[in-house]
Amino acid sequence: MSADADTSRATRAEGDLAALLMAAVDAIIIIDAVGRIETFNPGAEQLFGYAAADVIGRDVSMLMPGGDRERHSGYLADYSQTGQRRIIGIGRDVTARRADGSCFPVFLSVGEIRGGDRTRYVGILHDMTARHAALEAVQAERDRAERYLEVAGVLLVVLDLGHRIQLVNRRGLEILGYELGELVGEDYFARLMPEDLALERRTEFTRLCATAGTAAVSAEGPVRRKDGTLRTLSLRARIIADASGGRGGYLISGEDITERRHAEQELRKSESLLRAAQEVANLGNFEVACSDGSVRWSDQACRMVGFARGQEPASVDDYRRTYVHPDDQERFAAVWSAALGAGTRFELAYRIVRPDGAVRDLQGIAQPLGPGPGGPTVLGTLLDMTERRQAEDELRQSHDKLTHFGRLSTMGEMASGLAHEINQPLTAIATYAQASTRLLDSGTADPADLREALAAITQQSLRAGEVIRRLRTLVKNRETRAEPLDINRLVQEVRVLAETDARVNDLRLVLDLSPAAMPLVVADPVQIQQVLLNLVRNAIDATLDRPQAPREVRIKTSLVGDTEVEVAVIDHGAGIAASVEPHLFDAFYTTKPAGTGLGLAISKSIIRAHQGRLAHRPSDGSGTTFYFTLPCNIGA
Repeated sequence: MSADADTSRATRAEGDLAALLMAAVDAIIIIDAVGRIETFNPGAEQLFGYAAADVIGRDVSMLMPGGDRERHSGYLADYSQTGQRRIIGIGRDVTARRADGSCFPVFLSVGEIRGGDRTRYVGILHDMTARHAALEAVQAERDRAERYLEVAGVLLVVLDLGHRIQLVNRRGLEILGYELGELVGEDYFARLMPEDLALERRTEFTRLCATAGTAAVSAEGPVRRKDGTLRTLSLRARIIADASGGRGGYLISGEDITERRHAEQELRKSESLLRAAQEVANLGNFEVACSDGSVRWSDQACRMVGFARGQEPASVDDYRRTYVHPDDQERFAAVWSAALGAGTRFELAYRIVRPDGAVRDLQGIAQPLGPGPGGPTVLGTLLDMTERRQAEDELRQSHDKLTHFGRLSTMGEMASGLAHEINQPLTAIATYAQASTRLLDSGTADPADLREALAAITQQSLRAGEVIRRLRTLVKNRETRAEPLDINRLVQEVRVLAETDARVNDLRLVLDLSPAAMPLVVADPVQIQQVLLNLVRNAIDATLDRPQAPREVRIKTSLVGDTEVEVAVIDHGAGIAASVEPHLFDAFYTTKPAGTGLGLAISKSIIRAHQGRLAHRPSDGSGTTFYFTLPCNIGA
């Protein structure tokens, strides 16, 4: 081949190289054996920000960051001596440095140019900035997704189409008690479902996912932990699409609701027990939302008042107008408004009229709770007191009858004394009447003498009438009636009957009344007289049983502190035997041959009903003191 042909070929090759260097988008740099830049194409100028004239002849390390710059000369020297390639012929990611000093990632391919009289190297650099940014964005998104999986408070499981586990998040591993390596690749249903339910759950899962398409399906049921225990999970599953849009697997999310379901079960049990208790106790409850005045009634409250579900009153005011007894409506409204306005407890006994016309006695109690968005919520109860009130009325009537019987019994024991007390004025009346008749028959009657006899007759009839009046008052069957009483005056009134009994038995009745002004007590005068007469009668019997004792019974009144008055009956009998004392106030227990054993029992119940107490203590010297206290009526 001629020299001209070689020259022509070389010229053409140089032209092709120049065209390639000009057309290449990537940076192409040619350096000599020691690293000086010989060629710097336009792509390199654009990439690095240098003009070719500024870099030709300079060491290529100027395009590298500091650390790589020092190592580059060593690479070339080592390669020329050993032929060991670290960069040449091997593409790799490196960092390049622009003219402004900024660094950026490039993919570098280096080749050796052989031939000619010297060694040269060509480097092709591709800017990787955009790719790295895209990879970083993908990685960031992946990291974010993984963080979501880790912090999610629910179980997340990814299955392939064969139901094999591909991924479980940390919360899922905590719920199931496994490590990730123990579950990946395992059949979800075979490993995590109870054996007797695995086939059924797999079939149901497949059916639901097949019919739901891309929508999520929900289910609830047990899963089996590694330790064999079962947890109840609420699950949602949906199909995951693959890259081509087809089915790629399943994503299952689940929440451990074991404790919630257990709590709900316990709540249902508690509500059932509450309903049963309310039915047994005839107790209903209601809840008032003060924001709008609406009321929620329990089933028992509906049954108690007589309205059906869906027909209950919408507000407390509706309830008052429709069901509260007309005579109690005004009082109900006043107490309810006052309690609601002050935020205090509502408590009221009132009557209702049921739709069937029956009147029932209710006890209503309600308490406002803490403030809500539109005002407090009021919780309340309704207690049907009808049967209790009826029982109390019957018990009160029975007690009144028994008390009346006790008075009659006491009067029976005092009969001889009462007869003597009445016979005395009657005998005197007869004597004065006979004397007046004889004076008239003799014809010598002096008007002054007749007037004196008639005055005596009047006085003795009044005396007999007073005994009979007090006797009738005491034995009359009447309802209990409380009124303010002066205890000293009441004792003085009882003296008429008590002194009669004492006089017949040759005893002296002494009154030791408090000289200080005594506060009033609120009591039933007849019942207190009954108690006092019974104690005097017992004191007389106790004194008669000890013939050598002083023949005296004393009634003493005194003020105890500032809150009570005391009435004491003091005898000089033999005292109370140790065997008798435990049964002293027992009904039908008596030491008297003809006694009923009801006197002290009835007396104790009377005093207890008056918020007082009846007891005994030894008297000074000998005998026993029976005493009772009554609370003072401070307001009076």
